[in-house]
Amino acid sequence: QEAHLKIFSDSTKDSKEEGRTRQQMTTQKNVYLQQLAATIFENDEDLKVREYFKAHPLAFTKPIQSRYFSLHKKYNEINVQLGQTGTGLSFEAINGNEKMRSILDWLLVAFPWWVDLHGWWRTNPTYNTLFSTADPGQDFAPEA
Repeated sequence: QEAHLKIFSDSTKDSKEEGRTRQQMTTQKNVYLQQLAATIFENDEDLKVREYFKAHPLAFTKPIQSRYFSLHKKYNEINVQLGQTGTGLSFEAINGNEKMRSILDWLLVAFPWWVDLHGWWRTNPTYNTLFSTADPGQDFAPEA
């Protein structure tokens, strides 16, 4: 859990809501990516993959990093389609809005991982580049 929070950037909002200290990366991200590669490939069902990983562990870090950045990029491409309001909402709230749900259903055909990533990255501006800390329910009209 700690490495997950550090790799995917823990948000201040989440840490406050959960009553814990915000996790910050104290080690280079590459170290965590190497640990992730080890977790995946040391347990691969293909013996040849396990043996190759054991002999060349660093060869697996770059592809994982590339996939990580690719997921980040595709996640934000979906967010652009949903607009700033949609990207700040939870999946449940988007799913409850018929218009947004139909857009999202169409987008998820091409990128089904968005739902999981949105659960982790929705309120983190490092990953959700359209995220705003403004409350989408605020009504400033009476103040004008």
